Amino acid sequence: MLMKLENIKNKELKRFLEHAFYIAITLILIPAFLYFEICIVLPTVVEQWSLAFFCHLGCASFLLLNIMGNMIYGMFTNTTIKGRNLEGFNKDEWTLCSVCECLRPPRAWHCNTCDICILKRDHHCTFFACCVGYFNHRYFMLFTFYIFVAMVYSFYFNVKFVSVFITWNHGLILVKFICPLASIVIDFGDESLYVFLVVINVLVGLFTGFLFIYHFNNILKGRLVPETKNYTKDFIHNKGWKLNMIEVFGSRWYLTWISPFIISKLPGNGIEWPVDDKCKLY
Repeated sequence: MLMKLENIKNKELKRFLEHAFYIAITLILIPAFLYFEICIVLPTVVEQWSLAFFCHLGCASFLLLNIMGNMIYGMFTNTTIKGRNLEGFNKDEWTLCSVCECLRPPRAWHCNTCDICILKRDHHCTFFACCVGYFNHRYFMLFTFYIFVAMVYSFYFNVKFVSVFITWNHGLILVKFICPLASIVIDFGDESLYVFLVVINVLVGLFTGFLFIYHFNNILKGRLVPETKNYTKDFIHNKGWKLNMIEVFGSRWYLTWISPFIISKLPGNGIEWPVDDKCKLY
């Protein structure tokens, strides 16, 4: 019994430290990158206090609002079975979770990191410090989408900005792009720092772009990450791209892209999964 309690405490400590580390990176990296773009890059490539300057400032504010808003909503939206009334449902296709010691609905899986079963669990998001499930799937998708858009948007200006400071140096600048972190340690200066930030810009853009495309493709097919292995053309939860979109983004799916504060009611409850009428509109 004591060993079990000790394992639980160690697991909770590991989970806390892991989440704290990644959340700290996210909360430090986003403001730092924003400061670099707004206070250093933008005044260099656009005339300060001009109409273009304020237009880009407005775009940056819009992107930041959506990135941080979707992140916060994604982190604090409960998508677990905790606190939900699971009685009164047909439990023919429910499975037993040996860890939670309870029956769980279809498409719900236990997360070893969160240590609880998640409704319509897609995957565990380290940067959210929780799982992506039925009620916060929308926020994860828009979080990755807007980070990708922000990286693409800033890349153009970053290249123009860095080109002002770069010198060829017989091709040594290529080494700084290939090994940006090492170049900061060996030859710390404005050029090395700016090259490092551009490389980070590209890597984050590629990573979030891949995440968004991969998961958006799953949404269009009505599947989750755990379901990709056994996915077939006649997958029972595939209701067509539009209903699949509504299942994740809600009835106002076409407006949720504007702001995380827009209310868009989901068609179900994450517990029941009727599959008899695929043509029914919510």
